[in-house]
Amino acid sequence: MNRYVTDTHPMIWALSDDPRLSSPAKSVFVEADTGKAIIIIPPIVIVEMIYLSEKGRIPLHLVDDFMNKIAQLGRSYRLTLLGKAVIKALRQIPRDQIPEMPDRIIAATAKAYNCPLITRDGMITSFGAVAVLW
Repeated sequence: MNRYVTDTHPMIWALSDDPRLSSPAKSVFVEADTGKAIIIIPPIVIVEMIYLSEKGRIPLHLVDDFMNKIAQLGRSYRLTLLGKAVIKALRQIPRDQIPEMPDRIIAATAKAYNCPLITRDGMITSFGAVAVLW
């Protein structure tokens, strides 16, 4: 079964059926919804979603929808830990190339799990140390 790591914006766009989500990314979320793919979710993704909802940038219900999706489809949507492998990989993501710590943690999670990262973040995609799906 294919495994992927998601950045925050694709998760939000998948939950809200946002047209900015690319077709390949949307296909991966559909596969996960039907049990045909696994999406690994770094803990910083939910932290960022809560932060964005508190600032009024995304509706609060998206956080609840996200948590329900994890509860219902826990085999397909896996909230991971910030463990040793991610911390080790984080040291390989230079701050001068990806300056934002949440982005570094997300990229390090993809690197640690050796999975493509679902993102359109320009800094991460230009970094080239992780495979990107967009």
